[in-house]
Amino acid sequence: MPAWLPSQREFRGLGLALTLALVALFLVRTVFRGSPWAPDIVVAIGLGALVLNSRVARWIGLNVAGGREGDPYERGLRFTGKWVLRLAIILMGLKVRTDILEAQLLLQVLLVLLFTLPATFFVAHTAAGLLGLRREMADLVAIGTMVCGASAINALAPTVFAHRRDQGLAVTAIFLFSVVALLTFLPLGTALGLDTESAGLWAGVAVNDLSSSVAVGSQFGEQESLIATMAKATRILLLGPLLIGFSLLRRRAPAEGRARLRLAAHLPLFVIGYFLLFGLRLLGDSFFLTEGTPSEVAWMAVLDANDLVVNIAIVTVCATIGLQIHIRTLLEVGWRTAVAAGAAWGTLAALSLGMLFAFLHDATVIGLTAGFGTVGLGFVLFRRWAPRPISLRARLDGGEPLSVREMVELFDLLDRDGALDAGVARRALARVEPAIGELVPLRQSTIQGGINYRRLTFWRSAQQGSSLVGILWTPGTTAHIHSHDYSAVCRRIEGTVEITEFERAAEESLRVVRRSRLGASSMTEFSEAETIHVVRNAGAHDAIDLHYCEPRGSRRAERFIPRDANAPLAPGEKLAVDVVDDSLPVVDAELGA
Repeated sequence: MPAWLPSQREFRGLGLALTLALVALFLVRTVFRGSPWAPDIVVAIGLGALVLNSRVARWIGLNVAGGREGDPYERGLRFTGKWVLRLAIILMGLKVRTDILEAQLLLQVLLVLLFTLPATFFVAHTAAGLLGLRREMADLVAIGTMVCGASAINALAPTVFAHRRDQGLAVTAIFLFSVVALLTFLPLGTALGLDTESAGLWAGVAVNDLSSSVAVGSQFGEQESLIATMAKATRILLLGPLLIGFSLLRRRAPAEGRARLRLAAHLPLFVIGYFLLFGLRLLGDSFFLTEGTPSEVAWMAVLDANDLVVNIAIVTVCATIGLQIHIRTLLEVGWRTAVAAGAAWGTLAALSLGMLFAFLHDATVIGLTAGFGTVGLGFVLFRRWAPRPISLRARLDGGEPLSVREMVELFDLLDRDGALDAGVARRALARVEPAIGELVPLRQSTIQGGINYRRLTFWRSAQQGSSLVGILWTPGTTAHIHSHDYSAVCRRIEGTVEITEFERAAEESLRVVRRSRLGASSMTEFSEAETIHVVRNAGAHDAIDLHYCEPRGSRRAERFIPRDANAPLAPGEKLAVDVVDDSLPVVDAELGA
């Protein structure tokens, strides 16, 4: 079955997210009655967080510990966060209204955006750097402010390998300043005497999410609302190019040539789909929008159906985001995200207002000078204080979480300096939190024959032969009884496995020592040729390990084949075995997948 179609094991998580989304849509239309103060995306995130942080999670069997150990919803939630989101992004290409893109106002919007977007990017990253936020968070805050709030954040998150927690925090913070705009734009615009065009343009270029942008325009008047919609549509058009720009900006070269970065990592395929459907919207509007004709009715029905699907899909994704937000985490780091979002939005709102006010009073040179000056100052601040991704040693020493990519870069750095050993690897593995999409190459790698597991090398030392290996045990998988020709430190990322350990009783006999059940976040180690064990995934969900493997030693890896296939494996029992050499496959990861 194609990966983009849900399997039976994914229905439960997908159904939970969809149910919360439908409840959110119902509440917005009946209780909140379409109020801009409670948009469906925020209500969905709130419902997801409420379920996760309440007794409801225990009632339905949703794991709240963060590791998703044995969680029957995890696969479906992961499917929603990836494939449902990508479907929504592609279909958003049909949502762009081409009938309100007027040439004169469009030119003015583009001129303002030419200065406000880079200034917003620079300030968002400067604020994030000063507040100690990760660069991925700065990217999410920046694009959410620059384009269209939650939709842009959700679209960018897999491109920059952000954490789901970061998505939720960024969406919440961005919406906060849509509320601020609803409270402040009308009195401020009225006091400054903005005309219809300026007020509508300001609402369109400086309010974060679409619904709030239209609502702010409506506060000024009906005509202003239409102009705000046009300006906002222009910003939404920039989502595709900005996604490509971010993916190129954040691409990372393969370490020592060990991995290949695919074109899809530089130019996400769902972005291509977005542009294709935008082109279809242009063609459809050109050929079918003849007033009163059957073709117009049919085309509008298609667009309405598309809008409904996109709305449900985005709200479903937002419910999934809410199901990742732990209240304690929100309280710990949420205020910093809000401050960074406030700095970015304040820059966008102030600069766009200043330029539009200057244009209104025939002071174009002053407006352009303000634009150049703000962008220049923002760039200087960005160069000085933007988050630096090279502070990996400090991140490890400070106990900060590490993505798989960051751990690979850290291992490269330490390996070149001769400072990488099992102790350092143990500390790094204890802090690893895979970002969105980082484990996809492992999940999609070839199943290795004989054991029915997936194995992928994320990193290999250029100096000493050590490596970072991911292993995915599918449900029901049982490995052979084996030893290794290397020592390793292991961290379980998700799922639960059962490990049975043995000791040599004689040359061709083993004794069962113990049997352990190890869940998510557990750490284990094994020694070259001394550790003899068998691993079994007895659960109904995948189990994923990350292994730091030391250089191969002089002892051989062995496989122990029981002469009695039904021999008991209770502690203290002996079993006769045949001993043969063992070898493991080596498959390198494509880190850009």
